[in-house]
Amino acid sequence: MQQYKEICGALHLHTKFSDGGVDYPAMIKTAQVLDLDFIIVTDHMTLQGLQSGYEGFHDNLAVLCGYEHNDRNNLNHYLAMGVNRVFTDATEPQTYIDAVKGNGGIGFLAHPAEKRNYMAAFPAYPWTTWDIDRFDGIEIWNQFSDWVEQLRTWKSVIRLCFPRRFIKRAPQELLRKWDELNTSRYVSGVGGVDAHTKTYRKGLFTFRVFPIKVELKGIRTHLYIPGNQTDKNFGNHKKAILKSLQSGHSFISNFRRGDASGSMFSLITKNKTQYPPGNFVYDSSPVAIQVSIPKAAEIRLIVDNSTVGVVSASEASFKIIRTGIYRVEVYKKDAVWIYSNPFRVFNL
Repeated sequence: MQQYKEICGALHLHTKFSDGGVDYPAMIKTAQVLDLDFIIVTDHMTLQGLQSGYEGFHDNLAVLCGYEHNDRNNLNHYLAMGVNRVFTDATEPQTYIDAVKGNGGIGFLAHPAEKRNYMAAFPAYPWTTWDIDRFDGIEIWNQFSDWVEQLRTWKSVIRLCFPRRFIKRAPQELLRKWDELNTSRYVSGVGGVDAHTKTYRKGLFTFRVFPIKVELKGIRTHLYIPGNQTDKNFGNHKKAILKSLQSGHSFISNFRRGDASGSMFSLITKNKTQYPPGNFVYDSSPVAIQVSIPKAAEIRLIVDNSTVGVVSASEASFKIIRTGIYRVEVYKKDAVWIYSNPFRVFNL
């Protein structure tokens, strides 16, 4: 079985080229300070970052430039990656999904279950059209959405001052939809920051929501890429990143709950072959899901959106006893630390 190595980064980031509060140099410098391996910037309806030459290696940091597409009603946002143009004439979801695919890119439904309990200053942009196909995955956990949806009144000052503290979990209805979609074909999941770094004013008060250094210390996506992948050839490295995202060779973590780097989620087959999460044809019948994380926490095995096993430890092994969509969720107290991508088990 192919050997993999883990890289960690952040995606769904906005700069001043659209509605973000920082420019590319500041974004890149902050990501470098935080030792991220990659970032993926997706400004709204523009590839100005790509056209300005920011894509590529910046020392050890890989910077990818995609964009965020929306329909004519500013709904159904789509994170397009690996493309070289913006499809401004595509105004219906299936049209721009197909256009991205035709351009050799990949795409993820952005904040599809987004809603607002309050805070009209931050309108919701959910995914509303589900009679679609050919998208590669879903942003199952959106940092900005998670934070905003917990605000109830303008009295929530502590949530404004300490935003990462209150990031809890992905929407349960979205996880249920994700599991349902995976029964038909593999649908990868990613975690997005949705970084905007905005400055807001309320009367005499001015405050900045999510400074970029804070934003990049929240939701992260960890990728398993081929272990023999050279870091010196950006073209090959970019292909490896996009392939891992598309195929679900990854997991999602909330850095606020701890650094999840080094975690391993594996499916073991009867032939004792080890597979990371993702879209695979296994060499023999799956027999177990194994988990290893840096620190002890509550490890939950999820099968078809139901919890079937719980272990409080840094390592766990769960027997596979039936077909279904298997995932792992790791909790620290009442907050999720890690979501793995699914393992599809249909033959025992």
